[in-house]
Amino acid sequence: MFSTLRPAIYICATLIFCVAGYVETAIPAAPQKSDAVVVKMTPERKFMPEKITIKAGQTLEWVNEDKDMIHEVTTDPDIAVDPSHVSIPEGAVPFDSHLITFGKLFRHQFTVPGRYRYACPPHENDGMLGEVTVTK
Repeated sequence: MFSTLRPAIYICATLIFCVAGYVETAIPAAPQKSDAVVVKMTPERKFMPEKITIKAGQTLEWVNEDKDMIHEVTTDPDIAVDPSHVSIPEGAVPFDSHLITFGKLFRHQFTVPGRYRYACPPHENDGMLGEVTVTK
């Protein structure tokens, strides 16, 4: 009797394995707790908040919440549309996120105190500018 049920058992086991694998890949993992301060990139082509103050050593996380547009975060005057829109304090190194698609993020840890002005080059002419003040 077992020999007649063996093909059915193999088929059921294979289906269970396949379904379990599909469910595992289809359900996203729970978001990890982050100590980063979050700045949202919105469909209104704004950084929210536009200005923020953090302490040296903290990480800022820019999240693209815009389903229709890509965004970018840069302090690099060679990448900004208008170099006067971006600046960093002496001793800091410019950073650039490259293009960020919907639901993705960019993180940067700030170690040098001072004022950082940044822009989203694709929407810089629309006023998509932000500022971070890093305190000691």
